[in-house]
Amino acid sequence: MQAPLTIITGLAGLACFAAFSWAVKKHFRQTGAMPPGMKLTSGLSLLGLAWFAWHLTAGVSQAWPLVLALFAASYCIFSWAVRATRHTPPTLAFDTDQPSFLLRHGPYQYVRHPFYLAYLLFWTATALAAQTVLAWAAPVIMAALYFAAATREERKFAESDLSSAYAAYRAQAGMFLPRPSALFAS
Repeated sequence: MQAPLTIITGLAGLACFAAFSWAVKKHFRQTGAMPPGMKLTSGLSLLGLAWFAWHLTAGVSQAWPLVLALFAASYCIFSWAVRATRHTPPTLAFDTDQPSFLLRHGPYQYVRHPFYLAYLLFWTATALAAQTVLAWAAPVIMAALYFAAATREERKFAESDLSSAYAAYRAQAGMFLPRPSALFAS
């Protein structure tokens, strides 16, 4: 039973990662050369994926139901964010563009950075799937990068013509997790 679960877990993780990679090439806008922070994030993501695959050779952990649920949640949130940004895709992480629009629909009504939330869920799942404490290095490192990117994006909004609208939006939607008031608003 362990081998099929390991294969299913590996394929679920690979499917998420493939969707994320597609978005870097085909969905997000790029205003110039790929920003250095994005290159670093992409390179570390590839290393993290290889680390995950290598750890799966020992089999998936007993937390596999939670792992699959996190992969599914990651993919669903990511897909929802792609649909919400289909007509106004955001730029790549660490881009230096000035914001010209503010998204407040789809997952953006709950969290300001739904793409990063999806990625965080993915990396958490990869760490839970592995049977070693060292596997938690990937989600910790990637969370630091996503926090740096999100903070940078928020600073760009604060310095733009959208600063007052963004301040009101920050009060409504959480950075990576929904605010309880947003979940229970009618």
